[in-house]
Amino acid sequence: MNETVPGPETGSTVSAGSAGSVGSVGDATDRPVAIVTGGAGAFGSAISRRLAAAGQHVVIADIDLDRAAAVAQSIGDASAVRVDLADEASVRAAVAEVVERRGRIDTLVNNAGYSPTGGLGDTSLADFDRTLSINLRGAYLMCAEALDPLRRSPHARVVMVGSRTWLAGGNPAYTASKAGVVGLSRTVVHALGATGGTCNVVAPGPVDTPLVDSMGMGASRAENFRRYAEATPLGRVATPDEVAAAVAFFAGPDAGFITGEVLHVAGGLQLAPRL
Repeated sequence: MNETVPGPETGSTVSAGSAGSVGSVGDATDRPVAIVTGGAGAFGSAISRRLAAAGQHVVIADIDLDRAAAVAQSIGDASAVRVDLADEASVRAAVAEVVERRGRIDTLVNNAGYSPTGGLGDTSLADFDRTLSINLRGAYLMCAEALDPLRRSPHARVVMVGSRTWLAGGNPAYTASKAGVVGLSRTVVHALGATGGTCNVVAPGPVDTPLVDSMGMGASRAENFRRYAEATPLGRVATPDEVAAAVAFFAGPDAGFITGEVLHVAGGLQLAPRL
């Protein structure tokens, strides 16, 4: 799952199936509502802050409710819900909780992700299955459960956080899951199109987050990022805020007639190497 930031739990906790939430009961408003999965991690918290600044109430959906609540508290007009994307009942309960409390879902950002180490010959089947259950199956479950409220929204937006590896390759499980997310997004395009909703993919290259530490490039964190920067035409890696800006664009009014697209935030690393 996406890395999360530590922090204390705030507010009251209400269980709903295998999910729990932080926030006051009966707090539905007319303000647009966004759900960000993996919202307590580096990407998720940056995305959540961007969406909140744009006027949305953001629900921080994460497997770690304490850390999600800490991010929600730091934002202000935000709330938290626990969700385990590998558990269908947890996803169903979390989405139902958001609809019960907020009355609507306008934006869904499928950001949560997991990446194992290894290549084609040494990635375990358990790691392969876990990766797809979170990155792809989890995104599917969130889209399916949120479909009805998204169709009721006057400006529904679904944004998938993919990866430039869907083009370039990498760990077989992670690459397959992110290629699958692109395919899934095309189906969501058709599911939301009749009611004016859109679905797009933001595909980052390497970003300075703890997730990269586990990918095995180089002997140290500094070596990891040095090698990534050298391979990138722009000569550096991205920041979480740069990825969040792309997500916020797709979630905003200026992208109302853009759907089915993949936007690489990779500094050119999605291209073939220069000869």
